[in-house]
Amino acid sequence: MKKLKKIAIFILAMLGVLFIILMLMPEDDELSDGEEGAVVQTETNTVIQDNNQSQSLSEVFTVDVGTDAKSATIMVYMNGSDLESESGEATADIAEMLESGIGKNVNVIIQTMGTKNWQDYGIRSDTAQTYKIEDGQLVLVRDNLGQLDTTSKDTLSEFISFCKTNYSADRYLLLFWDHGGGPVYGFGYDEWQPEEYSLNIAEMAAAFAENKDIRFDIIGMDCCIMANLETCYALAPYCKYALLSEDFESGLGWSYTEWMKTFEENPGISAPLLGKKIVDDIIKDNEEAFMGDSACIALFNESTASNLFTAWKAYAYKNEDALLNKNYSKMHKAKGRAKSSFWSYWGLDESDVTLSDYYISDILALVEGIDNSSDEAKNLMSALKAAVTYYGHTSDKNELTGMSVSLPYGDSYFYEKLKDVYKDIDFDEEYIAWLGNFVSAESYDDYYNYDSFEDNWNGWGDYENEYGGNISSGCGEYCYDYDTGDYYGHEEESAEDNWIYDYEEEIWYMYENGTLYLYDEESNLIFYYDEDEDKMYYYDEDRDDWYLAE
Repeated sequence: MKKLKKIAIFILAMLGVLFIILMLMPEDDELSDGEEGAVVQTETNTVIQDNNQSQSLSEVFTVDVGTDAKSATIMVYMNGSDLESESGEATADIAEMLESGIGKNVNVIIQTMGTKNWQDYGIRSDTAQTYKIEDGQLVLVRDNLGQLDTTSKDTLSEFISFCKTNYSADRYLLLFWDHGGGPVYGFGYDEWQPEEYSLNIAEMAAAFAENKDIRFDIIGMDCCIMANLETCYALAPYCKYALLSEDFESGLGWSYTEWMKTFEENPGISAPLLGKKIVDDIIKDNEEAFMGDSACIALFNESTASNLFTAWKAYAYKNEDALLNKNYSKMHKAKGRAKSSFWSYWGLDESDVTLSDYYISDILALVEGIDNSSDEAKNLMSALKAAVTYYGHTSDKNELTGMSVSLPYGDSYFYEKLKDVYKDIDFDEEYIAWLGNFVSAESYDDYYNYDSFEDNWNGWGDYENEYGGNISSGCGEYCYDYDTGDYYGHEEESAEDNWIYDYEEEIWYMYENGTLYLYDEESNLIFYYDEDEDKMYYYDEDRDDWYLAE
């Protein structure tokens, strides 16, 4: 196990306080004379401290790094579309949710819409309906809603309002389920609506603004290609974290059973740890299942969005000539949604669409291809690192690193749609006008070769040390105050560059070498979750090793 000496200074003082308490406490009456160790009681946990240095600590009660929440509501905005009518993918995911046993501590409210043929559970196609998961069953709570337009912000707004009114909870998550088309085209292809209709990110933001009395812990999108700077910026005032896919998703989509089970058992789990569980489950499912395919998905700290946009603009303006002289949109084929022998059940995706059709450019790969040494590049990498709380990808390393940006190479129609969306999410006029330069770029069909980058891409952990610390403690040079609606500066600096402090969750986190580490100041412990063993480990600084927490 890699040693974490670099954090020793940061926690030494706090550990010293803990050891003084240990020394001053009397021996517990329940320990026999032959037993070694003492039991230390704190407000949040009990630590069994073993004095025998040759024997590993076998048990501590789990460190509480979550919230005080005892309840939660997950809103699932499910547009079945052709994914359900042709392949039954929506009802397959509902089955995974039911299998989790969720429903007592965590409400799961599903609005079913947008498809001409629901294949299971008696869900009607002639009208939208609302369901709740209870005791492993799908229980109808609203019927005859009409053929609602899932691409309308009014439909989304009403669903959020219904859920918060009827299923009030300590915390909230919202999940979009369907197709995704990037920041300009947005979410959803409703089979009952014209093909060109969709719910763009500005319309999403407008729906959230109408329900701004609640703020989501996580807004997730079980759909393709929505992990981009623009989406994160639009959602920032309305959620703490966003969980998004930069790539096309396989037909498996998200894997719901295990993370929902975890959430039901612990509705107060910290958002970074819950997000890590969701990401890991998706990647594991795609690696192991027959229908799995390439995947990359990330959890984003939304308090960094404004700073990331500022850093990106500075970098982009500095490197304008290079960006215009090469097309950095990703030439990446859509993933097949079926193996040939099973196409009759899953449906066959014969699409030849690529990421370049949506003008998606991976930010990190772009920087590596142009300029990774200037101050603007270092600031951008620092801001990007702070934004990407956790990232996972399948073992094929598909040249994508978690977050993209859209540059409208050679497409005036796309740019016209882009202008309206970006204006509505409050992007500044200078940047929107600057993007117009890409419409007439002479080299719009001369694509960047991502092969060399793919060969060297091994995850975000490798980039943290190379690019150094964050611009500030977790939320960039400016943080968003959700009470006043203003951005404010932070003068506090992280005690250790690689650690980021989340002021909303009141927890430190660090992503390193493929692992998300969390540090809880109250208990003075660093820990991580091993998803393969389904066990928690904490770090003992004296022994310079990790021990099981139970």
